[in-house]
Amino acid sequence: MEAGPERRVRQPVIDFDHYRQRSLSESDSAWQRLREQCPVGWTEANGGHWVVAGYQEVAHAFKDWETFSSARANPEFSSLTVGNLRIAPLYPEELDPPAWQPLRRILNELLSPGAVGRLQPRIEHWVAHYIDQVIESGHSEMAADIACPIPAAVALELLGFPQSDWERISNAFHGTASLDRKTPPFAQAVGDLDWVSLRVREELSRRRQAPEDDALSFIASHEVDGQPIAPGDAEALVLLVVGGGVDTTTALASAAFVHLSRHPELRVALANEPDILDSGTEEFLRMYPPARTHARTAARDTELGGCLIAKGDRVLLSEVSACHDKRAFADADRFIVDRFPNRHAAFGLGIHRCPGSHLARAQFKEIMRQVLQRMPDYEVDVEQIAEYPNWSSIGGWARIPATFTPGRRLL
Repeated sequence: MEAGPERRVRQPVIDFDHYRQRSLSESDSAWQRLREQCPVGWTEANGGHWVVAGYQEVAHAFKDWETFSSARANPEFSSLTVGNLRIAPLYPEELDPPAWQPLRRILNELLSPGAVGRLQPRIEHWVAHYIDQVIESGHSEMAADIACPIPAAVALELLGFPQSDWERISNAFHGTASLDRKTPPFAQAVGDLDWVSLRVREELSRRRQAPEDDALSFIASHEVDGQPIAPGDAEALVLLVVGGGVDTTTALASAAFVHLSRHPELRVALANEPDILDSGTEEFLRMYPPARTHARTAARDTELGGCLIAKGDRVLLSEVSACHDKRAFADADRFIVDRFPNRHAAFGLGIHRCPGSHLARAQFKEIMRQVLQRMPDYEVDVEQIAEYPNWSSIGGWARIPATFTPGRRLL
């Protein structure tokens, strides 16, 4: 690649491909080696891009949106990751100000702390409902039975999708993250994403004609700069809520289930001292950020971590590496349930910080609370658990078979 008459010199050059790792331990070890080598480096993998591993450098780039742009310079430059990823834009995640502001305002109102507080009874209902489906049997596949359907039910009910659509929508997003990319089920999940986009368009069209008391109607009826919201912008907003709401909390909950199965003393502490669940939630987020990386494009020549980054260069920011940086967190590799302060980067930082963070926390806490109360002695079959096949952008467990003492239904 050329910059004027001179070839760009990108240093240091590193041998790193975040798609290469096939397990949590491999991914975490790769990021640790990179942090020890350099906080910022250039790799030729996936078309060539900068990799940012240090907390200070990741935080700076997230906050400096004018330099590190989320907007797509071309259709393949998604803010979700680097490489050839052809997916529909997700707004306002992939917009910069001023276009970002009116769409972000819609999400801020829809997912504010007050709005999430009003959703709490429905969160409690769906957690109880899905645990009820397995509580009498004494066994559960905790990913498929609990971690996956609960966030989907909360998000899709909030939006107003018919319940008959929930499982297929959820499986489409969960499948693209949890299935091997070389398998037919993964291809089916990718195909279903097109169906999800079609359903979004259909439901938004219905709400424009006949509004209901749901978030789809709220979005469809909104105005942007005094004009009705553009159909494409409305669709991108809904897809962001669905995509962000369906599998990220799933990934976090599944990580917590496995972590607690390996650390029974922590499980007992959380069950007996519910007040520490707040700080425990932040530590789960730090240890297992659901979104592990995001990408940006340099909007101008700049310097980061002592490296000269040229306008147009792609930049991969690692939330998970930042969250494990020993320069920012004492005993960074150890889970400390009452860690304070805990300025993790699990939800990103700056203007693009996850708008669904309040909802994610509320759902995760209620899932943990009810599991710890109703299934306190669950034991995971460690020989049968299955991780996501790739930990590049989202990481979690695809299968968590467990047994526990049967209990009673609540609903």
